[in-house]
Amino acid sequence: MYAAEAQPFSFLKWEAQTNSPFYVNSTAISADGRRVVAGTFYHVYKPPMAEPAPALESNQFGTYCYDGDGMPLWADMFEGYEGVYSVAISGEGNVAASGGWFSKTPTLQGFVRAYDVANGPDNILDFRLGERVNGLALSSDGSFLVAAADDVYLFPQEGGVFSENPAKLGLASPPAGSKIPNSAQAVAITSDGSWILAGDYYGNLYLVENHSGVFGNKYVWSDTSALTTIHAIAMTPDGQWFAVAGGGPSSTVYLFSQTSMTLGPPTYAGMYTLDTGGRVGWVAITDDGGMLSAVSNKGKAGAVVAIKNDWGTLSKIWEQPTLHNPNSTSMDASGKFVAVADGYPDGFPGSFSLYDGATGDQMWSYPTPNMNWPMFVSADGSGIVGGTDGGAVYYFTPHTDSKIE
Repeated sequence: MYAAEAQPFSFLKWEAQTNSPFYVNSTAISADGRRVVAGTFYHVYKPPMAEPAPALESNQFGTYCYDGDGMPLWADMFEGYEGVYSVAISGEGNVAASGGWFSKTPTLQGFVRAYDVANGPDNILDFRLGERVNGLALSSDGSFLVAAADDVYLFPQEGGVFSENPAKLGLASPPAGSKIPNSAQAVAITSDGSWILAGDYYGNLYLVENHSGVFGNKYVWSDTSALTTIHAIAMTPDGQWFAVAGGGPSSTVYLFSQTSMTLGPPTYAGMYTLDTGGRVGWVAITDDGGMLSAVSNKGKAGAVVAIKNDWGTLSKIWEQPTLHNPNSTSMDASGKFVAVADGYPDGFPGSFSLYDGATGDQMWSYPTPNMNWPMFVSADGSGIVGGTDGGAVYYFTPHTDSKIE
C-alpha cells in the first residue's frame, strides 16, 4: 500500500475506484459541490512513459456520476476506443456531459454524450463527430452544451434533450503547408450561455455570441508564434474577462477582456510571463476576474503562480514550487483556494495540493502512486474533485471541518 493510503487523510472525504487500469483523465464538480462526474480514458503514450498494452485502447470505458458524499448515482459504460477524454457538469448540477474517442475502425469517430443527472445514465444526447472531443462546457442551467473537436459544436436543449443538429462555428484554415487539420482544443461558456470562447490547434482564439443556439458575431485573435496550440482557457461567468495559455516554448498567460476582443481589432488586455521557462499547462480565473492562477513546468518539477488583474495590468501575488510537473489548476469563485494536480509521466508518483489563495501557503498535499491530471474546486469552495491515472476519483474538502449539509 502506498504511504499516503496507509493512514487516514483528514481532508479526503471519499475515494472511488473506476474500471482501472484506465486513467481518470477528466473530472468536474457542480457549483455547490453536491455532484461530481468523471470519465475513464486510455492511450498508449511514447517513452519515457511506461509502455502499456496497446490492446487496452479498445475496451470498456465509462462516465461516472457521484453525489458529494461519494454515493454512486450512475455509470454509463460503453465499448469504445480510448474512451472519455473530457467531462463537464452544469453549475446547477442538473446536466452532465462526456466526450472523447468512440471508434477506430472502420473510421475514427469522436463522441459527445449528455445526461439528465437525476435520471442518468439515459442519454439526452449521443452524437458522433469526426475527431476526438478535447473539451466540453455547459451553461449554468445546462441549457447549452459546447464541444471542442474537429469544429466547435453548439448544442441547445430542446424539450429536455439536446439538438442532434448542432451549430458549427467554422475554424480558421491551417497555415499554408500544414498537414495537420485544424481542431478546437478548449472551450468555455458564460453562465447564461450568451458567449462562447474557444481555442484551436493553430493558436486562434474565438469569442462568439450565442443567439439561442445559433452562432452570432465571431471575434478572432491569432498569434500562432506566441501560443501555437491553445490548450487552456478560463472565462468569468459573465464573459468580461478570460485567460488563455498555449503550447510551445511560451511561458506567458494572455488576459483578454470582452472589450479588448470586440471593440476594434481583437487584442489582449494584458500578459504575464512566468519565470519557469516551460509552457503554461493550465489557467483559472475568479468570478470577478481579479485573480488568475497558472501552472507551468520547470524541468521535472514546476510552479503554481497566483496573478492579480488590475484592469489588464498583471502582477504576481505569490508563487510556489510543485513537486512534479503540474497538470491543472483550479480556484473557487472568490479565489480563496487554489488547487493543483501534478505528476509525470504515467506510472510515476503525483500529488494533489491545495493553497491559500491570499498567501500561497500550502494548506495540504496528498501524494498518490500515479500521476494526476484533473483537480477542480467547486465554485462555493465546499468540495474538490480529482482524478488519477491510477483510475481513482478523489473528493477532498478544504478544511477538516468542512461539511456539505
